[in-house]
Amino acid sequence: MRFNLTRLSTLSGLALYSVVFIGIIGFIKSAETPSIPGGIEVMESVFWDEMNECTTGLASGLATPDGRPLLWKNRDVGNRNQEFHYVDEGGIPFISITYMNEDNLQYYGGINAVGFALENSNSYNLPAYNGGNGWGYGDDDGEIHMLALSTCRTIDDFQAIMDSTNEVGRTLNCNYGAFDAFGGAAMFETAGNEYARVDAAEQEYGVIIRANYSYSGNGLNNRANYWGPNRHDRGLATWKEAVENNDLTPRYVYQQTIRNLAAEGMNNYELPYPDYYRGYPYGNIPNGEVICRSTTRAILVAQGVQEGERPDNSIMWVTGGNQIGSIVTPLWVRAGSVPREYDSPNGGRICNAAQKISDWVYEFGQGGNAVNTWKLHNPEGRGYWDWSLPMENYMFAKVQRFLDSDNFTYDRLEGFQNMLAREIADSIEAWRPFQHVTELAQPIFEDNSIVLYWDNVEEDLFGREVNPAGYNVYRSSSPFEENTRGELVGFARNNGFTDDSPLANGAFYRVEVVF
Repeated sequence: MRFNLTRLSTLSGLALYSVVFIGIIGFIKSAETPSIPGGIEVMESVFWDEMNECTTGLASGLATPDGRPLLWKNRDVGNRNQEFHYVDEGGIPFISITYMNEDNLQYYGGINAVGFALENSNSYNLPAYNGGNGWGYGDDDGEIHMLALSTCRTIDDFQAIMDSTNEVGRTLNCNYGAFDAFGGAAMFETAGNEYARVDAAEQEYGVIIRANYSYSGNGLNNRANYWGPNRHDRGLATWKEAVENNDLTPRYVYQQTIRNLAAEGMNNYELPYPDYYRGYPYGNIPNGEVICRSTTRAILVAQGVQEGERPDNSIMWVTGGNQIGSIVTPLWVRAGSVPREYDSPNGGRICNAAQKISDWVYEFGQGGNAVNTWKLHNPEGRGYWDWSLPMENYMFAKVQRFLDSDNFTYDRLEGFQNMLAREIADSIEAWRPFQHVTELAQPIFEDNSIVLYWDNVEEDLFGREVNPAGYNVYRSSSPFEENTRGELVGFARNNGFTDDSPLANGAFYRVEVVF
């Protein structure tokens, strides 16, 4: 909540004030059963439109500045608890995304010790297979990842798996993207008993983007919203621009593609978004059909090697949790482990911390979740991305310095990746948003001054105990809007402030916590 002292009227030269509450963040608990925002139709639409709809991309080495292939996956699923595991079960060791505490050897995107990388997205316009297969009748993409990452060295090895599963049938239609350490990079559009191979080097710009449909499938002239046409088109546009500017790098993919908020009809947009989009609150962008969506739970960008380079140099750049709140760190298969910040019995610290940030940024309204862009970036530089993106740039630079160092050895990879993950987890957990005082302020009139009191803030907006450094007091002659601050009239170390020079015709006040 925030409070405003609102001018009511002026009588005999004396300005009268009252306190008005305006809710800005939080949940209201009620003994009554809550209604479904927008009704059951909206709930069902949001559920089906947002579940299991990953966005992916593949670039051959011809498309990148350093000649190294890239493989990207946004893992969009309902389960928030995602981890990265190091797996060595007798085959080729690998690291991959999976569910928290997964012990059934099902994985959903990763890279192995010989430089082979694999990921997938569901495809909804390919013919299905009605029977079962050797793994049963459930989705089989997790088992296919496990088999491929633990056995494949080349793209052709993976194609052999596709040939064999054509015979028994696959239960989940997918777009599988893969690259190897020998210059291969291809997308496999797989139906129940058939597939189409698309080589990245043969495509315009040397890149392939897929959402939740396949180019070899039906209905391309009338793409359904849940196929992700906007996600596909935005992703492809950003990658083409990057290739034209010789800038298709992991940093670019994370900061220009993965965090892209452009909704349908938005060719370009500013942050903060200075407008209304289709009836949503000012500055809010709905994200059910954008690349940067609330249901993204983990992300990987695998960076391979040039042909002839040792596979140990392959890196998997990852984020745990939603990309709104997370910050990238690197993982290496050669390290022989993943940091506990990504794999822990109670969930990865980075995933958990990032989800708290994302929950704060996303606001649920009629039609689904929307991003309050003023919480990401604002003119005062107080948004989360105002802090997190420079932190991420620092991380990328730190990794490059480490790799270029005369003291670099492969034996130091484990300690270095663990240190970075711990540093990023500590930093995200320590960040606090600016917040307004949440309790009633009573104005007291003394000798032509206005005295304000409020309760001390003991918790931040995430429910964590805090000890504020003090409070900034702002004043305005007109009502505060959602993202304006007014004139800074003073700083209070405790829970009171006296305005010795109040405005003659009354004013509005806002108190902001300083950490």
